[in-house]
Amino acid sequence: MESYFQAQAGGNMMQNRAVHNQKPGEIMVLYFISMNVEDESPGMKVSEISGKLNVTSPTVTQHINSLEAQELVERHADPADRRVVRIRLSDKGKKYIRHINEARLHMFVGLVEHLGEEHSLLFAELLRNASDYMLKQQEFYIRSLLGDEHDEK
Repeated sequence: MESYFQAQAGGNMMQNRAVHNQKPGEIMVLYFISMNVEDESPGMKVSEISGKLNVTSPTVTQHINSLEAQELVERHADPADRRVVRIRLSDKGKKYIRHINEARLHMFVGLVEHLGEEHSLLFAELLRNASDYMLKQQEFYIRSLLGDEHDEK
């Protein structure tokens, strides 16, 4: 169920990009930072963000430049090494993410009201079962690939 909520969070943010004129990649970087940087943290390096999102550092830098121009993220020098730049959400970025999360919550409350309690519980159970199945299939696929690689050696 959690993965469904995360997917919907990205979807809601995509819908809001028309209002905020943001690219999908910018929204994903913004959301990723919000999920991985604590308020008191110095932030994340671009290389850390790009590694976790599996995109190039120049791509992340372009998104960060745009998000900074919109005042949604801030760059700060690393306290331990002033040559290192760290990224974290600005107050405006935190407010934006809160707005998105509130909209997502309202959407799910509306969905529960629309489906009713019984169907909502069934829906949640079906999503959990589908997610479990997909994870097992993914693990099986990865194991079979690793097995094939070991057989070739």
